[in-house]
Amino acid sequence: MARIPQETIDRIRETADIFDVVSHHVDLKKRGRNFFGLCPFHNEKTPSFSVAPDKGIYHCFGCGNGGNAINFIMEYEKINFVEALQQLGNQLGIPVEFTGSDDSKEFFASLYEIHQVAAALYQSTLFGDRGVEAKKYLLERGLSEESLKLFKVGFAPENSKYLLNVIKSKNYNREVLEKSGLFGFSNDEFFDRFRSRIMFPISNSSGKIIAFGGRVFGTDDPAKYMNSPETPLYRKSEIFYGLNITREAIRQKGFTILVEGYTDLIQLFQAGIKNVVAVSGTAFTDRHVQQIR
Repeated sequence: MARIPQETIDRIRETADIFDVVSHHVDLKKRGRNFFGLCPFHNEKTPSFSVAPDKGIYHCFGCGNGGNAINFIMEYEKINFVEALQQLGNQLGIPVEFTGSDDSKEFFASLYEIHQVAAALYQSTLFGDRGVEAKKYLLERGLSEESLKLFKVGFAPENSKYLLNVIKSKNYNREVLEKSGLFGFSNDEFFDRFRSRIMFPISNSSGKIIAFGGRVFGTDDPAKYMNSPETPLYRKSEIFYGLNITREAIRQKGFTILVEGYTDLIQLFQAGIKNVVAVSGTAFTDRHVQQIR
């Protein structure tokens, strides 16, 4: 498995100035050796959020949140450790490269790419001749074309090799197809997992598409919603639908509205209620709570 060298992690941790990092997001006032401001992680009227430059840490005496510059970026941006390292590395001019086999790095790059290809195909289909009825259905439910494009909503027609034929032309290896979650396998052949479904791309906190939720359309399939299975990219217990788009509104409002469905989120968002997220399916976990607390 590819990983970031410990030397790079240590260099970023030691180079990142906690005051510079935090002061981009919090108005800080000097008080003695430290700086204080209103905590960005909970609502308060009296500043209890402390930054200690000489120690390289921050701490909130109100909610207990604390850590170093990497921890702050993770909490503030709602991103994972690797993404925080990459963001700080870019700001500091420190290259963040992965070690490990080239095969491993290529594998993950291919998984991300295959989801991007799928999303582009599904959205072009929704706005093409094959997607006329599906698009009409969505518009009648109050979703605007602008919202459909923003959330990259698409349509997968009833063709068991619709996506597969496009993917095959790009020569991905068998393991990528198997681990992508986009295909089933039967009688020694791959087939599209999603068919006759309105497609909702699910993105990670960086905005990269890692999975899909598909709503049945134009068929009697009893499974109204079908989500991608868990894959090397997608852990249902760690992902909110829409958070990559709604994160800033959540931060500004200071609280989150949790809804069940993809269309519920989009309808609220376009109505101006943007501090909203949806779970992928019915699973709601402690890991989810940590992302929005």
